[in-house]
Amino acid sequence: MMKRSSHRQKQIGFNIHAFSFTAVMLLLVVINIFKGPPYWVLWVLLGWAVGLLSHWWFVLGPGIKNSESR
Repeated sequence: MMKRSSHRQKQIGFNIHAFSFTAVMLLLVVINIFKGPPYWVLWVLLGWAVGLLSHWWFVLGPGIKNSESR
């Protein structure tokens, strides 16, 4: 049986995810700029941004209503 997380715990989890996303993407952008074309970092950015958006949507955003009804 899973323990329900408080809103504060969910917010902390999302903040950690967003901080990790920002830090890693900055590092990858710098690496990709120094390596030059092709700019593969855009694919990483797109994929991870979808994951971050999904995290927000289902944990803090409008999708929380649907996920709580289960």
